[in-house]
Amino acid sequence: MPSYATGRILFEKDIDGVAKPVHNLDLQLLDDDYGHDTLLATGKTDMHGRFRMAYEPKDAGLFDIPDLKLSVLLPETLYTKKATGEGLELKRVLIPLPGFESPVATDVKEETYDFGDLRVALYEYIEPADGPTPRLLVDDTHVLPQTQRAGRKLALTEKIAEVATYKLGLKPWPLPLTKKMEAEKPGSTQTDEFFVEMMLNGFNPVLFKRERTGAQRYYVDWSWKGQIQDGVHYAPDTRCFFDRVDDGKLGKFVLTGIEIAKRVGDYTAGDDSLMSPPKMYTPECGKELWDRVKRIVRSNYFVFGEAQTHLGGTHLNVEQYIVPVVRNLRANPVVSLLTPHFYGTVDINHAADGLLVKENGGAVISVPEGSAAVVATIGSILRAGMRQMNWHGFSPRTPQATNDRYAHAANVYWGVLTRYVDYYFAEHMDAIIANWAEVKLMSDEMVAHSIRYVQQEEDDYIDTNELNKASSEHPEGPYGAPVSLSPVTTKSVITKDDKTDIENLKQMCRYVIYFATWQHSWVNDSQYDTAGDSSFATMGIHCDLTDLRKTIEDAVPAKEGKKSESTTYVLATTQWGYIMKNEDGGMNPKLIEFLGETKDQLASYGVDINKIRS
Repeated sequence: MPSYATGRILFEKDIDGVAKPVHNLDLQLLDDDYGHDTLLATGKTDMHGRFRMAYEPKDAGLFDIPDLKLSVLLPETLYTKKATGEGLELKRVLIPLPGFESPVATDVKEETYDFGDLRVALYEYIEPADGPTPRLLVDDTHVLPQTQRAGRKLALTEKIAEVATYKLGLKPWPLPLTKKMEAEKPGSTQTDEFFVEMMLNGFNPVLFKRERTGAQRYYVDWSWKGQIQDGVHYAPDTRCFFDRVDDGKLGKFVLTGIEIAKRVGDYTAGDDSLMSPPKMYTPECGKELWDRVKRIVRSNYFVFGEAQTHLGGTHLNVEQYIVPVVRNLRANPVVSLLTPHFYGTVDINHAADGLLVKENGGAVISVPEGSAAVVATIGSILRAGMRQMNWHGFSPRTPQATNDRYAHAANVYWGVLTRYVDYYFAEHMDAIIANWAEVKLMSDEMVAHSIRYVQQEEDDYIDTNELNKASSEHPEGPYGAPVSLSPVTTKSVITKDDKTDIENLKQMCRYVIYFATWQHSWVNDSQYDTAGDSSFATMGIHCDLTDLRKTIEDAVPAKEGKKSESTTYVLATTQWGYIMKNEDGGMNPKLIEFLGETKDQLASYGVDINKIRS
């Protein structure tokens, strides 16, 4: 006659003072034998977090009274060769949750043993919800629930060792794009044409705004107004003006002028009134001064790109979906669609925090070295960027000019993801609908931890596809203000007729995969080509280069410049996690197939499909 082990699994933290059960969680019941545990039973929690597992006490061993304990397991998605040897099939592997220590019940003789309520630290949030960004809690008592792949760790170790040979002078540094261009054609990186190319297709592809004058005049800008600076670096507001001229196709941007508004007085105060009136520079001011003005702009382009487009726009943007997805999706097949694309991402994010600081309830954020930004400033810049990001209503920008290769290619890739997600949902629709309650729980958590929404002036932009639109739903958050992220669903049960809910989930999946793969690949892997030459771009400069008495050596101290070059090289060239190569076996064969079919089309825009990674 079997005996039974029962209990209830709860998340470590309550939500609004109410205990939250961990549903559909895989469990193992073990006999604790000092490192030689015996598996007695397997089971799952129900939607209320409760479990009941039958086991045979005699399975503990001859003359052994069971010492019961539990193991908590999380699913991992792999694609392995079929038994026939032809093609790949999905395999769901269960991995023990790191850091979980089960209580041990010794010499259990009861027919039914109740573990009671057990708390599990399963992807817990940093609180409060309206912190700098929604982040996973990692501290002395909360270990990373998933580390980077062993292959990626090895690749990073090898890259760091490689950099050591360059620093010791044993090998010459690999040339970034800008140095290659200068070697082939001196002065080519200083042209206005290359400046426009960088704006459209570089590390930080910008969305152009239009002046509300009716003229074909456009601008991009970066502002430090209201931001505290370190008092060491020189970081003015910059606004670049462009005309769009007819080229017989979509048009061509021509740089016409740059405004610079300098910080005056106390750099450590975030007072808008401390900005001087802007001064306009044009190509007519002379080549030397004009080139220096563009160099000032490139520091803003790079530091805001690192904070908003790279760190915030990819790493932390994806993390705000990772946490609710992993906390809530287990039986729903969508978990196998999404999680292979952010395996170990939270580990990478927390490793990349660099200088760890505490702000706003303990949220850990990053301080880019070599810039004017201080801790509070980076938090503010990150929030400003992420408030404008939302899965709902997103699609890649419409090409802004004929040579907008980034936009052309992004739309091709979005088409790949649309086809792939549609295929996956068609294959798994019944199970997705049957486990829709998990989607509702995920959506609720995602919204509850979203940061505040601040509406943009959408009419300022040439294209609004990527903006977090006011027309999207922005529910009131727990802090009494609208939130940035829209709910995927408000229903716990749906049918195939609930097409809006299903399409919402598809859209969210496309969005998350897009930013985890395409957007991160483009931005991350372009860092060295932008800042691999510190005379061309760094996150900060130390002096006003419009003063012709100052030199680039005054603006970028050698130590700071070398740090920028070596850091961007390591980040951009650590090679692992490619979709087409599928080193870890987590990529769906259909995604590889669909992406492969766009090889020539993407190559026409300068994109190698073999360089797109998760």
